[in-house]
Amino acid sequence: MSWDEDFRFKGGDSKLSYYTELLRQESPQQRRSSYPGLFDLPLAAVHQALPDWGTRSQKGHVWSLCFGLLGLLSVWRLTARIGGERAGFWALLFLATLPRYYGHMFFNPKDIPLAGTYAFGVWALVALFSELPKVSRWSVVWVGLAAGLAMSTRIAGFLILVYLGLFVALYLLILSIKRFRGWSVLSRDLLNWALRGAVAGLLAFALLFVFWPTIHVNPFASVGNSVSQVQSFGWSGMVLMDGLFWEAQDLPIYYLPYWFFRTTPEYLLLLMGGGLLLGLMRIYSCVRQREWPEPASFLPLVVLAFSGLFPIVYIIAKDPVLYDGLRHILFTLPPLLAMAALCFEWCLRWGERQGRRMVPFVLQVGGALAVLIVAIQMWQLHPYQYTYFNPLAGGLAGAYNHDETDYWGLSHKEAGEWLNAYAATLDPDGAEVFKVHQRYSRWMLEEALDSERFEMSQSREGADFFVSVTRFNLHVSYPEAQLLHTVERQGVPLCFIYRFSQGSSE
Repeated sequence: MSWDEDFRFKGGDSKLSYYTELLRQESPQQRRSSYPGLFDLPLAAVHQALPDWGTRSQKGHVWSLCFGLLGLLSVWRLTARIGGERAGFWALLFLATLPRYYGHMFFNPKDIPLAGTYAFGVWALVALFSELPKVSRWSVVWVGLAAGLAMSTRIAGFLILVYLGLFVALYLLILSIKRFRGWSVLSRDLLNWALRGAVAGLLAFALLFVFWPTIHVNPFASVGNSVSQVQSFGWSGMVLMDGLFWEAQDLPIYYLPYWFFRTTPEYLLLLMGGGLLLGLMRIYSCVRQREWPEPASFLPLVVLAFSGLFPIVYIIAKDPVLYDGLRHILFTLPPLLAMAALCFEWCLRWGERQGRRMVPFVLQVGGALAVLIVAIQMWQLHPYQYTYFNPLAGGLAGAYNHDETDYWGLSHKEAGEWLNAYAATLDPDGAEVFKVHQRYSRWMLEEALDSERFEMSQSREGADFFVSVTRFNLHVSYPEAQLLHTVERQGVPLCFIYRFSQGSSE
């Protein structure tokens, strides 16, 4: 179990209780939550119906994986739609071997659901704008459903509808500049697109209404309050970055770029930078020659780039409370990886246009080797791939005591399993119950411990063991304790297990 799962479980129970009371024709109390329930409501219902099919966290990890796979599917197909099947293959491979995305896929109940549904929404937008000037009804419905799914995970999914309105406006502006056909035609186009936007918006909010009971009383106020709370979240913890502890409310402006450039494989940084440069060069060429391609050929590219870059720029500009590395912009990684794959496809086609058959071959061999190197590192980190740092950062060893590593607390499971085995050697008869002390949320370790051999304690007094990850430097709380074991990857400690001497409570 990871850090935030217990909160999501409680949110799911609250929403399920609301609907249970509603179906019984009772008068349920309003549920107030900043998180819509596409992740936690179905999970609560499944766990209630099938309590013996694993723990709730195990079910949640499978459900999180489903959202992660949706992101992979979306990136594969939207990139293939723009750049062909070869580009789609490389986009799929790049994202599947991106440690920070792959690692989060198997446990993150907040950010992966948004990342997967956001990518699905971007795919829908790319498909819609690829059909210009005639857009099918199915494409409009698809955008509405995708936006609704994204909004039902986090309210930030509303960006899909924002992008629809923004790029429709851009499309109509381009049409008017290239060949103005009179005010009556423009008015008709505006009306048609307004109706399409209304259909998409109604579908999106209908889905949101189902998964978010908070908006049943006052939809507009609830959405506004949620957006305001997200932008001004008041977490007052400390964040380890660049070897220093910073207040989360007073982080340097380069926090997100710092994490992005230290945790993304270098070859992907190069390709993403190349894709951005190629896009700027294309725009410059069009402006200089005053020749613009048809909207159906370039708007999907602009939508893709904007969906990856705009949220990052906006967050940096707004300077909200941030923590836990890239988790708040995890949803931007799929479109950014699609841009990287399209840049790689451009390089391959350039080699083919030059008549040099070896160039595409060598580039693809190089790309495969780069992917393989990262995949090997992911295997070494398993199951903590989300703690990956690239060689520019010195790898995980370079990040130790310098940046946050296992801030989600995944290594508690392995620590608990080790303690179970250790207790069996101390007391083979199982007569003694050991007390384990932790200074933060205890459910992560508690789930992995044998409940008949251990009990958790927030108090140091009378405890036999102390377990801690490195977050907030809590692992050095008791210098007098004896270090028994560390959970490590690549020689770097992630979680520490200490034993207190008998009778010591100081």
